[in-house]
Amino acid sequence: MSVGEEEQIIKQYQPLIRALIPYEQDNRLLEGINKFSKRLPSSVRKIVKEEVVRLTSLTDASADNSAFAQFPVMKFKHFGIPMRLDKVGAEILKSETSLYQERYTVGVFESVMNSDFYQTQIKRDQFKKIVDAFKVESQSFTDIDFGNDIAVRPNFTVSSPDFEKGRHCTVSSLSFTGLAVETKRPPNVTTGDIITFTIPEVMGLTKEPTEITYELDTIKYNKHLGKYESFFTISSETDLGLLNQLKRYIKAVSYKQPLQRDLEIERAMQDLERDRILENSPWMPVFLAPNKKSLKPVISLFTKANVEHNNAELLLKSLQDKTIFDVLATELMRYNEAYIFYGKIKTKSGEIAITATHRQLLAMRQLNAIVYLLVKNNDFICTQCRLDDITKDDKQKAFAIHDIASKDFEHLGAISNVMYCRDVTVYLNNLTLSEKCEFKPLAKSLRASGERWHIDYVMEEALDRRSETRYVIDKSAQIKLGLLNSLDVRVSDLSASGMKLLVPVGTDLQPELRVSVPDLKIKNEKYRVVHYDKSSGTVRLCLQDDGKKSKTCANVDAMVEENTAYFKLRDVARIQRATHRFIWELAVRHMPSLSVLCVMNRHILDRLKTVYQSDASDDLYPFSRTQNIIPLHGFFADKAQSKPKSLMLDAMFKGAMDHSLVVHCVRKSDNRLVYIKERDFLYTKLRSQIQSQLEEEKIQISATDVTAIRCHGAITPLTKKRLAQLSKLDKAMYDKLETMQAGCTHCIFVTNMSALHHDLVMAKLIAKPTQTNSEKEGAA
Repeated sequence: MSVGEEEQIIKQYQPLIRALIPYEQDNRLLEGINKFSKRLPSSVRKIVKEEVVRLTSLTDASADNSAFAQFPVMKFKHFGIPMRLDKVGAEILKSETSLYQERYTVGVFESVMNSDFYQTQIKRDQFKKIVDAFKVESQSFTDIDFGNDIAVRPNFTVSSPDFEKGRHCTVSSLSFTGLAVETKRPPNVTTGDIITFTIPEVMGLTKEPTEITYELDTIKYNKHLGKYESFFTISSETDLGLLNQLKRYIKAVSYKQPLQRDLEIERAMQDLERDRILENSPWMPVFLAPNKKSLKPVISLFTKANVEHNNAELLLKSLQDKTIFDVLATELMRYNEAYIFYGKIKTKSGEIAITATHRQLLAMRQLNAIVYLLVKNNDFICTQCRLDDITKDDKQKAFAIHDIASKDFEHLGAISNVMYCRDVTVYLNNLTLSEKCEFKPLAKSLRASGERWHIDYVMEEALDRRSETRYVIDKSAQIKLGLLNSLDVRVSDLSASGMKLLVPVGTDLQPELRVSVPDLKIKNEKYRVVHYDKSSGTVRLCLQDDGKKSKTCANVDAMVEENTAYFKLRDVARIQRATHRFIWELAVRHMPSLSVLCVMNRHILDRLKTVYQSDASDDLYPFSRTQNIIPLHGFFADKAQSKPKSLMLDAMFKGAMDHSLVVHCVRKSDNRLVYIKERDFLYTKLRSQIQSQLEEEKIQISATDVTAIRCHGAITPLTKKRLAQLSKLDKAMYDKLETMQAGCTHCIFVTNMSALHHDLVMAKLIAKPTQTNSEKEGAA
């Protein structure tokens, strides 16, 4: 075998050679060769063995990497042998000597003197710096579990004749096994004293004053409270039934009363951050209830951000068709994610409304044809949907936190799932066919059935611009259609100068109506039609301003004043506020995307404060987290740079960019990641090469959408609610957290969209270069 062939074999089997070095050091080289290289030809095994023996041979050659070293070069001795190495060379010497079991061998010398090995080490160090720079601590959307350490600050006092002369003392902390009481001065007791406290009658804990025995552990001065705290441990002889009742009480009131100070601060911070993410998320939550063996949409939550980043009316329309929603629900229950197309296509017989999931179109082999026709007509929406379960525990927490009686809101108690939706049409509205495809006759299953679910919605008060209080009622009424004709209808809500009627579907109405409501003493009043949905039969009316308006308004106001208790329970604003807070509380625990909370800072990378991610999320793919550390370099870091930089983050924080698609190809043979520029992936011939590689199953594609949204103001609709409990414990910390809210600037959402983009590539759809992209290609 020639020298060149031997060098090629040594180069090819370098990983094997390095793996065998520890075996040679332990005199087990033959065992190692048999373990790792059973199938290698004997000639190759011989060369590998000789190379391992050569590399592990001791040497006294002096190493000097001055020829390619970085300034400064240091002179020192290693095992008595003179060395001239820079900082990187010294690190290589240290790591290689460790590999050879603290011996200076030929292998160590060659590694130090090899410029290629040196450059590889530099690149590895640089990459580590970049990875470390983009690491961010993670939190979960799930509530913090304090376990047995949970302690509340109850709203009752305790007393004992053996403590503070029987004075009633405030309880600063009540846990499963302990008690802490506050006093202005150090109490006259010593560690180990047995004190029997009397707990008053407390709903959910005791039905009459009850004595519980505790042992004093310690006394400390609490500088935050400005008082002394005495910490007690419950007696081991306490009745087991009373202990269990105490545990049940603490768990029951933990969401209605403040926790012990430090725990309440932790809870408030998590609540404030989760609220911030929901308030500024592009995802629109739609809550679902069971419907036979499927699900049905019930109500959605509007926020400033999701209304701004989606066409809310069109998005809800895309979900309302009953037939397609059953298909969508089935897909979501199986895959937890689905994409739905809703729009119109032109045919010879005219425009046809279609609605279908992308998996439906795949099964029919019509994804490319339908997407092409939708884009051509330019009247469609593609909605990404993700599903999560709402547990009974989630609903109980929401009712408890906002002090809502579940019996008054049974329809909310029926919610079983939340479906998050967002408009992703931006990735499809510029697609075209890269080659001819077959246009099949339009299947009936793709056509909108016309039967639609009604999806209600609630929004924060700032978005609701109604100036008058409305009340939910159900009264019969008549609309005068002619001289002798009238139509029986129902009044569903009422305000001083307007009302909402439910009329038979498809009824033709005039712009002005005469309405009579006998039970409300409204007779033949003239109203103007403000809004009429013919498909649902919903009519919104406003009084004509012709002099009678003030009289009618006064009559309604007088009726409300006479029946305050009745109308208070039917106040639409109150009902909507309770509903809004309830479904908000459900939504913050089930956010669908990996979310990055950003704060003000001079340095861009220090602006990434916290990552929130659900336990089931795969948005980090093809990367993975280590314990509670999330690596974000793969999405944000500039590629082929020696220092940690991010043009993407810089542009997003300046408002020059609001979203970007980050694409990686995962090579299956060695799991190597290959980064693909967004422009190359969408617009160039590389797309067809990726498609052929996918067909041969050589690669797997990862396409991730990164969307940045500037925070809407310093507070969210629930900021005051989150800080209310803390204000009772520590006013200074309350003020600090309230001030901190102005420091949040952006929320960045990282969302895996690989399923859709993979299928669009396989369908041979490619983006048409826009003028801007054409200019970029010319410049490149």
